[in-house]
Amino acid sequence: MGKIFEFGILPSMVAREMYRRAAHGIYTGTDAPENKRLIKHCTGYWSDGEIMTTMIFTRDVGHHSGGMFKNPDYERCLHLSLSFQTITPPRPAGKSERLTTMWLDAFFPPDYQRCLWAESPKSEKGKALDVWHYRVFCDSRWQPIVPRKEVYTTEFTALGWKSFSELYAGKEAIMAGWGGQP
Repeated sequence: MGKIFEFGILPSMVAREMYRRAAHGIYTGTDAPENKRLIKHCTGYWSDGEIMTTMIFTRDVGHHSGGMFKNPDYERCLHLSLSFQTITPPRPAGKSERLTTMWLDAFFPPDYQRCLWAESPKSEKGKALDVWHYRVFCDSRWQPIVPRKEVYTTEFTALGWKSFSELYAGKEAIMAGWGGQP
């Protein structure tokens, strides 16, 4: 079970606790049991009395080495997933611009926000819950970077690198939405 934050706790305190939790592991995008445990550990719930925010905040590694992106600059990131639901009755509320801005300000200082990559829902579950993803790509010391060029450029890719689909063509392997985050 994720962390349920008490009513009234400041978003900055929520972000601080979520960063602390994310420091306990590296999410690698697979269905491995340790990744499933980490996602539960890195999930939080916060309410303003009307809307419940569900957030997952992880340190992800493997976007390039796992074969998803050709450009190695996209190997690691800080990853915040946000979705919103009404309290009564509980149902998806769609993206809240007000709460999204509040959370982005709480999690990412301005120098991180200039590097922020926003991604709309992709999986069926993510679309149903309107889960948005916010990533800040980082160097090997977890400092924010603006990656050179786009994700599929091979300009910086090592010779012999293969994409996930090339590595697992014809095999019973599924990389569900890069590790199952909705």
